[in-house]
Amino acid sequence: MPVEGSVRDRRRAETVQEIKNAALGQLAESGAGSLSLRAVARSVGMTVQSLYHYFDSRDALLTALVADVHHALADAVQAAADASRGRPPLTRRLAATAAFRSWATANRSAFLLIYGTPVPGFAPLPEGDTGPAALRLAAPFAEVVFDGWTPAQLAAVPLLPGGESMESLHLPGIALPPGALAYFIELRARMHGLVVLELLGHLHPYNHHGGALFAAAMHRMSEETDALARQESFASR
Repeated sequence: MPVEGSVRDRRRAETVQEIKNAALGQLAESGAGSLSLRAVARSVGMTVQSLYHYFDSRDALLTALVADVHHALADAVQAAADASRGRPPLTRRLAATAAFRSWATANRSAFLLIYGTPVPGFAPLPEGDTGPAALRLAAPFAEVVFDGWTPAQLAAVPLLPGGESMESLHLPGIALPPGALAYFIELRARMHGLVVLELLGHLHPYNHHGGALFAAAMHRMSEETDALARQESFASR
């Protein structure tokens, strides 16, 4: 690639990132529903017409932000899973879930962009990277939740009464039998719910003890998972 093209591409990437940073700042200040391309353009010193050369609509900018946030959160969780590989399952689960909560609390507005109240009138653009980005979070969590499990143990996890309709469901890239997959999604929902309630101030009387409540809950979930593994190990014999 010619040097001129490389410089131009680098400058464009820098401008795109500057626009994204300005948009995230606006999200933190006034919420996703109030995101204004005109205000974003003004904060980076360009006209809104110039900004359209980078993002041709509010939804295009929001779509890019949603993908970026998913990737950043997945990177944090994946790093924790990688750093704890080879350690006991409890250690790995606590590390990965703590990374999830830590990223969320340090990036509240970004986290709530993807997991909070939907932005009125917004749907991620089909050409965006939001789907694959969101799925990246599943892999490290599945790795640490089922660390040490055998295929027979996974296959023995039942779909409990009421869950029969989930028999044919699957998660792309995550090879789990139906019962294990349902259990995995349930665990993620419990973890995620605690973080969202904490960020929104709905943990009364534990609003100022969110970290302690979260750590204890993740410890409990890990013990439940180990107990289920022992149960299914016996059942699979």
